[in-house]
Amino acid sequence: MIARMDIVTPHAQQHPDQAAAALAHLSELIATDPALQTAEVGRILRLVPKRRAIVAGWLHGSPAVFRLSLHPDETAGFARQWKELQRAQSFMAAGQHRIAAPLALAAEGQVLVVSLAPGHPMLELVWGLEPPERLAHLRAAAQWLSCYQAPTTEHSPVLWKGWFKKAEAALARQTHASLQEMEARVLRRMKALGRRLQEQESWRTAIGHGDFHPNNLIVSEGVLNGIDLGGSSRIPIYKDMARFLTHMARRGTTISSERRFGVDAATYAAFVDAFALDRREAELCLPFMICFETLIRVEHPDMPPARVNHALTMAKALQADIKAVL
Repeated sequence: MIARMDIVTPHAQQHPDQAAAALAHLSELIATDPALQTAEVGRILRLVPKRRAIVAGWLHGSPAVFRLSLHPDETAGFARQWKELQRAQSFMAAGQHRIAAPLALAAEGQVLVVSLAPGHPMLELVWGLEPPERLAHLRAAAQWLSCYQAPTTEHSPVLWKGWFKKAEAALARQTHASLQEMEARVLRRMKALGRRLQEQESWRTAIGHGDFHPNNLIVSEGVLNGIDLGGSSRIPIYKDMARFLTHMARRGTTISSERRFGVDAATYAAFVDAFALDRREAELCLPFMICFETLIRVEHPDMPPARVNHALTMAKALQADIKAVL
């Protein structure tokens, strides 16, 4: 049953009618599907209008997270995510590296339920630590990703042009003039890296997380739980690394006083070590994907100046380091 409604996330606050309608719809689905008969739902964690609602609650008496589809494309995505969660659960159900366990795919695929991972989101945790204390957590994050990708890692042909075109299209939507000018230089460096990569026979690919950033890792007593798995797409292994690194850099979160390809040098080194990247991977493949993540994340027009400055500093350092290795 629906226990209560507590609209707390910014999108839910901005769209209270949609939030209330989503909770009412979830209540209807719970009432009609036997797989959800023990469900109790609490507060909305996140609302993506007309796409999905993420809701905290309980299933079979245990803390759970309910993902409610608000669009047919989301429903189709849930089926892929369910399959991927089951695959990952087969080797990440215990130990230091885990995922939020899949609990149910119900209501004709409109509701995906996973266990609620206890603990603290990694980025929130490291923000409260002194820089020297952060490194162990970030090394653990790199190890979690290595564990997740290892079973599906293989060498695949280098297909860089599709990534470049997506980045080029995103740059055209950049609303901050200072960023657009600097990121145009990054795009040129990305193209130069792509041409160098084209000379290589292959790069490593794997089933990727899809949205691997520090707050999608939940830390609890030495255990890391990965959440919000994107579901079963094969991507270059460097893409998830780059997402993590740029997410931190664009928020000014560092553990060292040095940068490497625009991001924190110590965190960059943690990924290089965890994946045993060779020089070509570390200086061509990973920077190429850092370029992609830099350009694909278009800052909101009302983004605070500090965030824009972090992005500008990162882009400037990134293109300078790429120039040095080409």
